[in-house]
Amino acid sequence: MQLMRVVALGRDPMAVQPVLLLQETGGRRRVLPVWVGVPEATAIELARRRVELPRPQTHQLLLQIVQAFDRRLELVRITMLRDSIFHAELVFDAETRVSARVSDAVAVALHVDVPIEAEDAVLDEAAVAEVAGLADAIADEDADEDAPEESEEVERFRRFLDSASPEDFDPS
Repeated sequence: MQLMRVVALGRDPMAVQPVLLLQETGGRRRVLPVWVGVPEATAIELARRRVELPRPQTHQLLLQIVQAFDRRLELVRITMLRDSIFHAELVFDAETRVSARVSDAVAVALHVDVPIEAEDAVLDEAAVAEVAGLADAIADEDADEDAPEESEEVERFRRFLDSASPEDFDPS
């Protein structure tokens, strides 16, 4: 099991679809690309930026219901890749687990600031060790105060995606 962090959210120019990049916080620091829908990407980005809307989004409403029953989300886990579809689970207190789409699970995790983990088998199958140009496209989490602003980071990542091809994400 590896702890993950959201490093970027951008648009895949080949598929004209948002792609979420998760990276191991330690170990081999592999990157897991997850293609998501536009509404899901919007929810993830709003959670990343801590934007509060006047009314709760669906995942926020569900969290409010869970909290109303005195339960607590402890972590999000990416559990498998089956038929090119990632699967995740929400792990609540008392080891209660609920199946979820990765995009929804990540939005929830970001909203309540809980860890995101990925099974080693998922990373072994779908993560890439290094994506050409990715280091230039995103800021390193260990950078000092000279780190670029988030908007600069997003712009570098968009430039990277404009020149990337699906083969850049092929783990083989």
